[in-house]
Amino acid sequence: MEWNVTYKAFFALLRAGLWNREPDDGCFPLSPEVWEQVYRLAHQQTVQGIVYDGIMHLPDNYFPSRDLLLKWVVSVNAIEDRNKRMNRDAGELYSFFSKNQIEVFLVKGQGLASCYDNPLHRVCGDMDWVFPDKEHFNRANRLIKERGIKVETQPGFDTCYTWRGFLIEHHRRMLDINNPFSYSYLNRIQQKEYSHSIYLEVNGQKIPTPSPLLTYLSVNTHIMRHLLAFGINVRQLCDSARICYAYQDRTEGKVMKEIYNKLGIYNWIQRLNQLSVTYLGMPEEYLPFPLAPQQNADEMMMDFLHGVDYGFYINARSGRLKRKSVFLDLLVRFARYVRYVPGEACWFPIIHGYSHIKNWFDR
Repeated sequence: MEWNVTYKAFFALLRAGLWNREPDDGCFPLSPEVWEQVYRLAHQQTVQGIVYDGIMHLPDNYFPSRDLLLKWVVSVNAIEDRNKRMNRDAGELYSFFSKNQIEVFLVKGQGLASCYDNPLHRVCGDMDWVFPDKEHFNRANRLIKERGIKVETQPGFDTCYTWRGFLIEHHRRMLDINNPFSYSYLNRIQQKEYSHSIYLEVNGQKIPTPSPLLTYLSVNTHIMRHLLAFGINVRQLCDSARICYAYQDRTEGKVMKEIYNKLGIYNWIQRLNQLSVTYLGMPEEYLPFPLAPQQNADEMMMDFLHGVDYGFYINARSGRLKRKSVFLDLLVRFARYVRYVPGEACWFPIIHGYSHIKNWFDR
C-alpha cells in the first residue's frame, strides 16, 4: 500500500512510541503542514500519547514547531490526568462491588494499559466490567440504580451508565463471539481460565483481570466485532500488539491456534497479526504462533484508519452521532469479512437485531 508522507511519519512515530526506539523511516524532518496533519491523525486514532513518545526519540531539530509541541504536551498531560482519575474510580467501583459480594473482572481499557511501557499515555475510553454470574450482573445493575444513576441497556444485552464523567459498561460475556453454537465451548474455556486470572494493582488496590489467554481472546474478538459493526481505530490494534509482547511467554500458541480454529476466526486473526507486524513493527517472535505466509491485510488497515467515524455524521438537530446508512454499511462489511469469519459475519446481524428487539420489549 502506498502512503503519503503524513501516513509514513505517523506510523514511524507510532512504532517508535510503541517499542521505545528511534523512528525507522527517513521522512524526517517534516514541514509544519505535515506535522499538523500527523497531529490530527494521531488524535483521530486516539494514539496521540504513543505518537508523542515516538517524537521524543527524534533529534531536537526534527521536533514540530514550539506551538504545536506545546499543544501536544497539554494533550498528553490531559490523558495522564484522565487515566489517574479513571484508575481511582476503578478502585472505588471494585470496592463497591466487593462489599456487596459481587464477582467481577476489569477488562479492556485500564487492564490493557499495564501492557504498555507508559500506561498513562494510552488514551482511556470507557470502563468495562464483566460479571461471570448472571445474578451478580443483575444485582450490580440494581445497586447502581439504587444510587440514583440511570442505567441503560445496550445491544448485546450489556448495560451502561455514567459514573463521575466516565462511561461504565457492564457485560455478561467476556468474549465478543456471536455464533451461539460456540457458547458452550467458550463457557468451558472461561470457567477453566478464571482460576488463572491476573490481579492488577490499580491505584493501590488489586483488581482481578482476565488470564493472558482470555485477554488475547477478549481483545481480538472485540476488534472483530467492531470491524463487523461500525469500525474501530488504530489504538485497539496497538492493544493487540502490546498484549503479544506482554504475554509472549504466558500462553501456549498451540492452544490459541486450536481455539481460533474452533471458533472459525483463525484466518481473520492471521490478518490481524499481519497488521501488527507490517504497520506497527512488532517482531514476529512476539506472536503466539507463526504468521502465515502472504497475508494481505491492507484492506483491513483501511478500516482501522477510517476508525469509528466511518459511515457516521453528526445530526444537526440532536447533536448525536448517527450512521449514514446502516444497511449499506453492514452489507459492505459483511461482504468484506464473510470469507474470513463466515460464522461471525452471518450471526452478527441476527444476534444484534435480536438484542435490539428484546431490549425494546424489556423497557
